[in-house]
Amino acid sequence: MAPALTHFLAGATLVLLAAGPLALRGYLTRRHLWLVVFGGLWGMFPDIHYVTPVFQSELTAMHDSRWADLFAFHYTLDQPPFDTRDLLSIAASVVTFVIAVAVFTAATAVGDRNSHGRPPRYGLLARTLVFGYAAGIVGLLGALVVGGALVWTGRLELVAELVGRESTAAGWLVLIGGCVVASAGFAGGVSVLNRRWHVLRPGPSLVLGVWYGLGVWLVGVAFAVPIWMRVVLDLSRPVPYLHVFGLVVLGSFGAVIGFAYPLVWRFIGPPVADLGSSKRVSEQ
Repeated sequence: MAPALTHFLAGATLVLLAAGPLALRGYLTRRHLWLVVFGGLWGMFPDIHYVTPVFQSELTAMHDSRWADLFAFHYTLDQPPFDTRDLLSIAASVVTFVIAVAVFTAATAVGDRNSHGRPPRYGLLARTLVFGYAAGIVGLLGALVVGGALVWTGRLELVAELVGRESTAAGWLVLIGGCVVASAGFAGGVSVLNRRWHVLRPGPSLVLGVWYGLGVWLVGVAFAVPIWMRVVLDLSRPVPYLHVFGLVVLGSFGAVIGFAYPLVWRFIGPPVADLGSSKRVSEQ
């Protein structure tokens, strides 16, 4: 089992990150510490069977099942390698918690000034936060699409083997990390193109996303993965590795992030528009 501190910080981290868009909009200007308390207790809830005098058998069964993952991935954190490396899991949870606090604090700094004449320098901070959140959210959506296809075909463990693991949890971690990184690359490209052409719309972005997914397949699956497997894992794969299933899945991944990114940007991005208008007003 992972230490209680790991579960507490995992829950607090997820709640702070989830509350970031609300902070950007200026809805969370006070009582921030209660978010940490709520998130921490949420992450630790499956361990309540150790102290409660009632429903111990039912709560124990829930703790030992996948249902516990509804509480900040409690079940997964109680599995190897997290439960066998206490110091490493605590250190990782502390680092991610500090990052979440920094992100939430920055979002609050922007949101608190939405109605009080925010200085122009906060424009870059707001755009950076919106960019990060939008890229992260669509990356998770893309990971669900790719992960669903891999689970349906029984290939998820193959992803874990790329890092020398065989568990489903490791496969999901590698997949989510890769999808978020790929989504950030796509978001950066769209942001650059949008300065010259108005591509931050579902239609043009969808087309760009499909082409981006095909490019990821060409660079990643066809060349990078087989080279990695040969050099690091000592497994023979042809180069290029023309994996048709991967082509379809990554094309779908590109379509999902391409269509979703402009919508998510608009949903969490009003502070950016406000920044522009407030800056023009101040200049007048």
